[in-house]
Amino acid sequence: MKQLTVYYDGLCPLCQKSKRLLERVDRFRQLTFSDARRMPVEQQPRLLERMHVETEQGVRYPGIEGIRLLTKTLPFLLPLAPFVSLSIGLRIGAPLYDRVAKNRVIPMSCTTECSIN
Repeated sequence: MKQLTVYYDGLCPLCQKSKRLLERVDRFRQLTFSDARRMPVEQQPRLLERMHVETEQGVRYPGIEGIRLLTKTLPFLLPLAPFVSLSIGLRIGAPLYDRVAKNRVIPMSCTTECSIN
């Protein structure tokens, strides 16, 4: 059975909600979740732009391609696979996904690099 790692933004409410949904439909425990903000700093910018799904072989699929992999892997999401693939084929899936990802609201947070003057 395929095992996948899902990288998500742990500060993003939309990402947290998506994670909870995926946890509910993951009946065979095929998914592992990893907060991209806990990854090495050099990997964070790319991982925080959009969700990534990584195979056991270490291949990462970003954004809509990751969604397609999830719909083909999780039995509960399988009925959505043709629609996701069609959206990719029509070249509307990636722009739509990226629009949502770029416009998501991240509550204000601060790291050790923050300063208020």
